Order: sequence, then C-alpha cells, then structure tokens
Amino acid sequence: MDTERPGGMEFAIEDDRLATIPAEHVAKVRQVQLEALRTELGHLRAELAGIVAGTSRLALTEAVVVLETTENSIRRHFLPVLIAAGAIGYLWGISRQAR
Repeated sequence: MDTERPGGMEFAIEDDRLATIPAEHVAKVRQVQLEALRTELGHLRAELAGIVAGTSRLALTEAVVVLETTENSIRRHFLPVLIAAGAIGYLWGISRQAR
C-alpha cells in the first residue's frame, strides 16, 4: 500500500514491490524512510513544545485573571467578606472545642 506525503513524496513502498528490488537498494529505501520518520518526529516534537509553551502561558494568564478578580471582589465587598470570614472562624472554633 503506497502512502503519499504532502508534496508528493512517497512515504512507504509495498513489500511485494520491495521484493523485486536488490537487497542493497531495499536497505537504502528503508534508511530513507527511517530518516523521514526521524525528521517528522523532530517536527512533531517542536510543535508539541510550542503547544506546551502556549498552554502554560495561557494557564498562567488565566490564574492571574482569577486571582485579580478575587482580589477586586474582596476589595469591593470588604465588610461582608470580613464578617463571613469571622463567622466561619467562630463556627470552626466552636466545632473544634466540642470534640
């Protein structure tokens, strides 16, 4: 089964076609195929590194946005947040003393 690569480069040759080619040429064909796969692997690794870098930057940016949103919300509603934190602390302290 022939597989075509972009640009018309033949990627794989059928095994029965290889049977008609001298052994030293088969080895060269296999070596060329192996080198093509290694090159493609290098390209995929580079793409993956770019994706990972972009994803980590996006995650960091989103974390900063969440932190800033939370800080701004607390600043705008400082008194209710302070009362809620105090009530939670009080209830937690009572629950710890009951044990």
